[in-house]
Amino acid sequence: MPGLLNIHTVPKEEEGSTWLQLFFDLVYVAILIELGSRLSSDLTLTGVVAYIIIFIPIWWSWLEFVDYGRRYPVDDIGQRILTALYMGAMLLMAFEIHAMTNSASFAFLTTYGISKFILALMYGRAWVYYPEYRHLTRDRSLSYALIGIAWIALAILAPSNVGPLLVIIVLGALVPWIIRRLHIAVDRSHLPQPEIKYHFTLHRFGELTIIVLGEFFVKLVTSSSGRELALANYLIGIGLLGISFSLWWLYFDHLEHTSLHKDNPWLGLWMVTHLPFMAAITLYGVVGNKIFAEMPGAPLSDAKRLSFALALAIALLAFAIIEGTSKERDEALSRPAQPWLRIAGAAAILVLGVFGSSLNIGLLVFLVVIILLFQVATDIRTRIQRPELA
Repeated sequence: MPGLLNIHTVPKEEEGSTWLQLFFDLVYVAILIELGSRLSSDLTLTGVVAYIIIFIPIWWSWLEFVDYGRRYPVDDIGQRILTALYMGAMLLMAFEIHAMTNSASFAFLTTYGISKFILALMYGRAWVYYPEYRHLTRDRSLSYALIGIAWIALAILAPSNVGPLLVIIVLGALVPWIIRRLHIAVDRSHLPQPEIKYHFTLHRFGELTIIVLGEFFVKLVTSSSGRELALANYLIGIGLLGISFSLWWLYFDHLEHTSLHKDNPWLGLWMVTHLPFMAAITLYGVVGNKIFAEMPGAPLSDAKRLSFALALAIALLAFAIIEGTSKERDEALSRPAQPWLRIAGAAAILVLGVFGSSLNIGLLVFLVVIILLFQVATDIRTRIQRPELA
């Protein structure tokens, strides 16, 4: 007879996200909004670097949760309680984002360390309920507990020291790779491996991406509420909508034709490349909101123009890697990857950012929209030219 914490209150799901996992993603909406607000108040080189340093562990905490779910699909009472605790830790971190990178970052680092202990407990439960995979769950549980200790030690000993912080971030990111190499070294290849839910993985990344894209509109509406807008503001808003819709079209049209599978040697790179992709989209949302609030007809400041161009260029380059590492199924309307088109688009946007100091806001947005709509048009043209398969 199972223990109370192992009782399921709904039938087990084989594919797709659970309602709890979607609820979990909404926590990251709050976190990214707060992180975007922090960046908005300090849109300088220092502010952007700090934003990237904070974004990496936050996004990685989401990835670690997804990686657990795609290997050990549990939705019992115990897992729900641990997920709620994990969500609580993430929300507490959101409250401390503005204090990060100074002496007040103790709470942020400590809370992040606690989240690793919660993850270790999840793998500890998997150790109990999946005995055939104990060689994996044991190592993961121990590793995350040690990482949690390292984060808390950093919070106590050097809460404002960026060097040790970067070391811990890198070591934490390398945990799966280190464990895999150790297993190869001691020849554990013959031991059973959990069946990975690839369709689930595809959907989890798509769900967070659409949340990050939609976050821009939340900021745009809330920040503009009660403010008198001119016709030019609305036209710029239409241009920003065109940029967002183009990013959505490129990514999700590709995702719809993609099928992840175990024979893909680039799956890890596909997953990790979503980090710069989502970081760039979040940065675009922050700068796009500022562009919408600017007086029409005037040129943008160098910081805003360069940030705007850099965000969209990185998004295109990251997407080039994403589509290149996840080939589309051989079916009607599918297409091959188009890396050179993405690189050319990114280069054109960077040229506007670097040399477009004399461009007014409207013209800059219009030119960027044209570049991205050309990407979409080429995508459509390539798809419809593909002959129907028998």
